[in-house]
Amino acid sequence: MPELGERLRVRRNRSLYSRLHYRLTIDPLTPDDTADYLRVRLGRVGCTKELFTSDAIAMLHEAAAGSLRDTDRLATAALRAAARKKRKLVERDVLSRVLQLDAEEAG
Repeated sequence: MPELGERLRVRRNRSLYSRLHYRLTIDPLTPDDTADYLRVRLGRVGCTKELFTSDAIAMLHEAAAGSLRDTDRLATAALRAAARKKRKLVERDVLSRVLQLDAEEAG
């Protein structure tokens, strides 16, 4: 979170910033990281099948800009949308609709 780092460096927060002994930065995911991240997250709930097509993963990565939080949020919405349509895979069309709805809610 670059914003947090910037806020902590502001003069009124310097005291708090100086007390933080460990600072960890998580860089944005690469496209391969996004695919691996989805596999790991789904594996933790017992899913061993691929649920996202490679096109959908690429689209998800681009939309989330490598952010873990956005990847989780959009992937969850896409899985729900695919389930409502009784689809076994999240494909581009499902993810595209999810992204469209997300943009409408944000805008």
